[in-house]
Amino acid sequence: MSVLSAWYLNHIHRANDPEWASRFTFLLKRIFALVVIAIVLALTSVTLWLAFTRSVYLVLAFCAILFVGIFLPYALATPLLYPRRVQPTLIPDALGLTRWETVRFFSPDGVELKGWFIPPDPQSNGATLVLVHGLGANRTQLLGQAAMMIARGYGALLFDLRNHGTSGGTVTTLGYTEAEDVIGAVNYLLTRVEIKPARIGLVGYSMGGAAVLHAATRLPNVKAIVVESTYTSLEDNITQGIIAKTGLPPFPFAPIMIWFGEHITGLRIHQIRPIDDVAHLKQPILFIHGEQDKIVNVSNSQRLYAAANNPQGLYIVKNAGHAELQRADPLGFERYVLTFLERTLRAETLAPLPMALALRQTSTTQ
Repeated sequence: MSVLSAWYLNHIHRANDPEWASRFTFLLKRIFALVVIAIVLALTSVTLWLAFTRSVYLVLAFCAILFVGIFLPYALATPLLYPRRVQPTLIPDALGLTRWETVRFFSPDGVELKGWFIPPDPQSNGATLVLVHGLGANRTQLLGQAAMMIARGYGALLFDLRNHGTSGGTVTTLGYTEAEDVIGAVNYLLTRVEIKPARIGLVGYSMGGAAVLHAATRLPNVKAIVVESTYTSLEDNITQGIIAKTGLPPFPFAPIMIWFGEHITGLRIHQIRPIDDVAHLKQPILFIHGEQDKIVNVSNSQRLYAAANNPQGLYIVKNAGHAELQRADPLGFERYVLTFLERTLRAETLAPLPMALALRQTSTTQ
């Protein structure tokens, strides 16, 4: 009886653990996806056989079953893992930045990465930001934000993530292996005499935010983090964002789509959970999100803020979509971000948030 009682108590304890429950639920969905794929393959085989022996209309049925059951989820997964490469079309000169250079470095797992380095003002304290773009973009995506920071004396490193822009790599993992790229960028900064190793900050947008949070768990010396429009977990984002845009029901299409993604990348989707990463980070974090974001719902940043170990601000930009944060409220965006950086990267100790911004932060979370 004691062994059975221990097993029962342990089972009840694990069932009450939200993370375990989430993974158990996903395991059931994954099993169902495999069953659906098996059924689809069986039906298509039978339909194909009947098509050659009975009627041409069954050929159309075969194509429809195959398309809906397999090709459609695969087609949805492919652009996420193999986004079309977009080459940088601007250079920092276009924004009035003249002190910059093209740089090349490697991630810890050997992927060649290319970007731009703008050193901090020699009269400043050497504080420098690594800015990390989102899915399907390149280093120019955050060039406007970099210019805003550089005008205040900060240094900046912008680079193309793997399988993006001019960097190496052949597959995208939506934040997991991209964390290696962020670590490579920080390691590169540590070789530059212009920067202060104790005054490095990270800025990540969308997928770049997921990469930044995952990398920061291995970068304890990073002093501050800004995360923009980032998801709590990849599974939630696929269900709420990508699938929702197609009009298809999340179940069973999301599990089948995830099954393809996992087998292409060799990863498991529960490995990409920024909401787990923030709970382990000691660095101060500023979360920013567009109120009208249709791709990654604003609730993602609200949940990340609530789960974070050291959250310092949640700035919800009114009337802003997924890629419109700075453009929707340029003055507010600049004031909030620069205030956060001043008190985290410039101050000797973590300074209190100014009252005006504290009131604004409170109003955005209601």
